[in-house]
Amino acid sequence: MVNMLDAGHIWHEEAATQLLLSTAQPRIRFKKFTVNEEKEDGADWLWWWVDRDGTSYGLLVQAKILKRKGKRWSIDFTYKTKGDDRTQLSKLIRAANRFEVAAAYVLYCGDPEYRATLACDRTHGDALCKERDRVGVSTISALVAETAVSRYGKDSGVAAFHDAVPVEDIANPDSLDTPIVPLARGLAEDFDRFLRQPQTGSRRVAKELLRPVQQIRNGQFAGAAVMQRADPVSGAFFQDIPNDYGHFSVPYLTHMLRGLRADAPDYVRDVLEGRTPPAWVTDHVGGIVVIPDADAPSTTAGRIAGGVERLILLDSPDAPQPLRDHPGQVA
Repeated sequence: MVNMLDAGHIWHEEAATQLLLSTAQPRIRFKKFTVNEEKEDGADWLWWWVDRDGTSYGLLVQAKILKRKGKRWSIDFTYKTKGDDRTQLSKLIRAANRFEVAAAYVLYCGDPEYRATLACDRTHGDALCKERDRVGVSTISALVAETAVSRYGKDSGVAAFHDAVPVEDIANPDSLDTPIVPLARGLAEDFDRFLRQPQTGSRRVAKELLRPVQQIRNGQFAGAAVMQRADPVSGAFFQDIPNDYGHFSVPYLTHMLRGLRADAPDYVRDVLEGRTPPAWVTDHVGGIVVIPDADAPSTTAGRIAGGVERLILLDSPDAPQPLRDHPGQVA
């Protein structure tokens, strides 16, 4: 992104993906398919974290650029395909149902110089929002984007950027993991413990993606949280959570946490063990990329060895890839 800016141009997600894949091989493994479902699904990839014990968290992800035009900053969450009245955002949230995961965005936001005129005066610790470290490639739940659009309209890009979490930080064991305080009371013991106690690996990722969503819900004038229990999702880590909507379009706890699994889905295992996933997966993704934890040995004999593996299923052959290499780690 910085190189393109230095050359006087904006970056493009497709070019960044091609550069990353060609440069990172053979460290990462990837395979492309011919299907392109982005028009229908509004998504670029299906993204999984897989722990050594099989605990996994999945997201259906669309990549977006934080764009500037004069003094206006925007992210086109409400983009519509010609001849289709549905927004890409609404299609993304609906399409996540196919894989029973959360819908999310990865945001390409440039460097601090690019963001110098961004009008967000809120802070993150001691840093202004626009000056945060590592925020050039960040992620948010689609529910955060949905709320930003309904509250701020054309200024939704700045609001969403403020709530976005750097990709490196969502699984960072060194960053502060403060409790999430829900509105609902009488939660199941395992779910309450997840919210209030520090987490690692896939559980940490799920918690950090949920955090901004829960903060938005806590600020909504939608009455007390609904205590009715949601229908359990087969294989989900938590089977007893409230069916609370707040002002979101879907029950937010179910949506955000259905992708947290005690075991990786079979099609994820297929990829890790060298098999081709079934047609219902390959018909809806344009490629598969497996990125192992930098400190972990390679996966062998069907086992997930050491640390966390990050599995990304690209939904378009040219879909953007948000991860950036740093010395000693894969971001």
